[in-house]
Amino acid sequence: MKISYLKKIVKHHNFIYLVFAFVAFLIFHFCYKYHFFIQEQNQIFIYSKQYFFEYFSQNGFLSRFFGDFVTQFFYYLFVGPAVAAVLIFLITIEINRSFARTINNFIILLISISIEVLLIFTVFNNQFRIDSLISIYLGILFYNIYSFLFKKEKFWMALISIVLLYYVGGFATIIFATVYTIKKLKQKSYIELTCVLTSVFVIPIFGQQIFQTTYFDNLFAPKFYAPSFPDTYNEFSYSVSTEYYFKHFNKVEQIVLQQDTMTAQSGIYYNMIQAQRGVLPDMIKNQAIPELGTLIHIDEHSPLEAINLMNDFYYLIGDMAMSERAAIQAQVFSPNNRNVKMIKRLCEINLVTGDTAVALKYVRILEKTLLYKNWAKKHHPYFLDKDIELEILEKRKFCNKKETIRVNDNCRQILIELLESNPENIVALDYLLCTDLVLGQISTFKADYYKFCTKNNLQRLNQIYIDALSK
Repeated sequence: MKISYLKKIVKHHNFIYLVFAFVAFLIFHFCYKYHFFIQEQNQIFIYSKQYFFEYFSQNGFLSRFFGDFVTQFFYYLFVGPAVAAVLIFLITIEINRSFARTINNFIILLISISIEVLLIFTVFNNQFRIDSLISIYLGILFYNIYSFLFKKEKFWMALISIVLLYYVGGFATIIFATVYTIKKLKQKSYIELTCVLTSVFVIPIFGQQIFQTTYFDNLFAPKFYAPSFPDTYNEFSYSVSTEYYFKHFNKVEQIVLQQDTMTAQSGIYYNMIQAQRGVLPDMIKNQAIPELGTLIHIDEHSPLEAINLMNDFYYLIGDMAMSERAAIQAQVFSPNNRNVKMIKRLCEINLVTGDTAVALKYVRILEKTLLYKNWAKKHHPYFLDKDIELEILEKRKFCNKKETIRVNDNCRQILIELLESNPENIVALDYLLCTDLVLGQISTFKADYYKFCTKNNLQRLNQIYIDALSK
């Protein structure tokens, strides 16, 4: 009975692989979907000949191209998890097919499931990109095509396949050679497997000169990612920044308040929402450690999370120069220096400042994309959508009209300049006064309140302000 039961399981191995892949999709979608969205934000896929031909200047160009092409659709939060799960399923099927007549079916089933689980854990790597799975798939698929076309597995064709695969699939050569080696070990063809393995490690030496990269970058291109446990902290951070990006402010509040304590990043985003609603002073008094973002300094050593955060913060308070600086830094530190979110932000900044020519440059880039061409159409500086134009004009009122060339990012000075440019910038005003209170500088708070509220007949009668003024 037990043997018969095991045979039935083995007979339906494809269904078992599908179940594992479906479970992976559920995990990715419900617990890791923001990681995939950030991958989409950290690139831009442009529909132009020049952009396309750039891929041919790199080894593993096919993996890179299809990886970037598919990644653009990760904008829709369910697509990334679905694509990753499907690729893992297809890889597992091809692995099973490779050893179908070589190894015992039950052992193949165990090995395939183990590899499938291992691939799921590689997706949890915080640096993971989908072109890695595409390279693995190309490696195992090439081997199966090779073994189908050449039943006797001709040695010289294996070498040709390795060379071709190196160019189109990158480290797919390692996958091909691994399967080839396992087969030849069983056949005891040691000379052939040695030559094939040697070719895998020798070819990148020549590629190093052709593609002007390091040996290991060539060997493991586009990139191989080690298995990792889920990065729950970054997933939480990505969820907050992503929902803020989509202006789902209620969702951001819900996500943040579900945590026992606010992180610095989530607290800053939470308070940015309160500042836009004009209730920042009322909300910080209920926070144990209010995170305002006004004390953060960014430079080349700052984490990308902080740079992205401050880009949003400076844009909110109205300092376009500092927002542009943070956006450019985020662009520089993004993979391949392409970040579609930052391109959109740079376009918005230059629309606000009136630099039409620069804004038009970013619009023309976005016009050549699939998912952002409508956004570009609405933000064309000569044909602005009416709602967008109103937003830009409103934001322009609160711009810093002082000298914006400075040697540091002292936020107090920035806030003062913004208020001197426009005293009705309530967001900047609340940030200045609340920062004084958070630092416990009551005398400074009173001086700032007198200068920017009393003298301008702009009373902010929030309870926390009243309490501070009475001290």
